[in-house]
Amino acid sequence: MKPRFVLAAAATAALLTTAVAVSAQAEPNPGAGADRPIAQALAAAPGSPLPTPFETSNGATWTSHPQSLRYLRSLDSASERVKVENIGRTTEGRPLQLVSVGAPAPKPVAEAAQGSVALFVCSVHGDEPSGREACLQLARDLALSTDAAVTRFLERTTVLFINANPDGWVADTRGNADGTDVNRDYLAAATPEAKAVLKVIRDWKPDVLNDLHEYGPREHYDTDLLHLWPRNRNVDARLHDLAREMSEEYASAQVTSLGYTSGVYGQLIKDGEPYLQVAGDGQARILRNYAGLANVVGMLSETANAPLDDAEEADPALTNRRRVTVNYNSALGSIQLVQEQRDTLITETAAAAERQTEAGADGSGVIYFAGQDDMIPTDADQVEPHPMCGYRLTGEQYEQLKPTLAVHGISSQAADEGRLVPLAQPDRGLIPLLLDARSEYGLVDATPLETC
Repeated sequence: MKPRFVLAAAATAALLTTAVAVSAQAEPNPGAGADRPIAQALAAAPGSPLPTPFETSNGATWTSHPQSLRYLRSLDSASERVKVENIGRTTEGRPLQLVSVGAPAPKPVAEAAQGSVALFVCSVHGDEPSGREACLQLARDLALSTDAAVTRFLERTTVLFINANPDGWVADTRGNADGTDVNRDYLAAATPEAKAVLKVIRDWKPDVLNDLHEYGPREHYDTDLLHLWPRNRNVDARLHDLAREMSEEYASAQVTSLGYTSGVYGQLIKDGEPYLQVAGDGQARILRNYAGLANVVGMLSETANAPLDDAEEADPALTNRRRVTVNYNSALGSIQLVQEQRDTLITETAAAAERQTEAGADGSGVIYFAGQDDMIPTDADQVEPHPMCGYRLTGEQYEQLKPTLAVHGISSQAADEGRLVPLAQPDRGLIPLLLDARSEYGLVDATPLETC
């Protein structure tokens, strides 16, 4: 196999054994400074007294779902910064757990939503375990660190983790117990797993979101990390740019600072240049795109799930540790963005919601039913240059969609023996993708209205 950058042996061992673990028993370090980078603060900490099962095995075995439940109970007991709560049940009855971390304790939902919130969705595909492991480690490291920078960060920001597919985890399948790919269900919200994630977005109003995945490497597509921002053309332009900045300048930068390689998800690279895009479109039903439409600065992280060099080929545990470390550090990059640009994120996510509401009220802008940020659709049926003011649902359509609209946080009002869904609300860019006949993944064919 082709050679790639290899860290010095000592550094590799330190980085890959626990990612960047911390100790609950460590003495506070007031001289470190409350404003130093989070990545630096965690990397400088000693080893943890609460290793995950994956760490205990040194990457030889993955943490099982029952082990994770026990581990999170232990973490909840070990730190007042942690709260673990059940926010739903899977098809097979397993708990969908939300882990919140804050200092001195996690804030209530409404209070947290008024400040800054970072959300990590951990392995929505059940056969992609490294995201789950990265989330367990990062939740632990934030909860147990005594570093002043970490404490200061958690006083101002709530960090959330959700393991979004326990049934797939247990079965080692991509989909849930019904075989549904949950990462294609964020519009229809037919699965309990997608509903749980959407309710967290609706209620906690996260400023940033990082969706942790794995991919199968092949020729011209084989970096340690692949990353991507929301590409749907209805996403607020300012949030699109912030998401791309997080993806390229924070998550990717954090990973490559450790000597790993990085690329853009869906782009094949030959001789250093992209030559073909094979994935990474603007589908609103995929979480990174949905996040942007919900006025969240979101991104996708994918780490290679197979050996990338001869050393990894010879040692599966080394491959596993690299997979976790890459996802961990991508997540850490997102946290670094929040630390450095917290006020900007709070301001811009709120402003995006206001801009969308205003555009819906005055009929400005364009509605796109296809295309992506690097491709403008050319079919007239894929673009609405004179946006409707809203959609009328029949009574039957409304009864069908009422729970779905609620989970998205979309409001409606009685009108003409049916319901009016106005575009003058924060989800203005999402509503046509749910209700219009021109939307590839729309749920009903509602009637677009010129006047409301």
